[in-house]
Amino acid sequence: MDPNKFKSVAINIKTYKQLQDLAESKFELPISMSKTVEFFIQKGHEEFKQNANKQISKRA
Repeated sequence: MDPNKFKSVAINIKTYKQLQDLAESKFELPISMSKTVEFFIQKGHEEFKQNANKQISKRA
């Protein structure tokens, strides 16, 4: 695996099982666990950026 493109992380078993459930059930078709992680991190990061921009707007 190319370390410039991919990194791995460790998660606890409870979180792993939750991720597995999401990967199998959340979408119309089952998707890989890595794509599930990617989807939720991108979604969470977008929300984080939007909230950060709202905080900056309130200060101005």
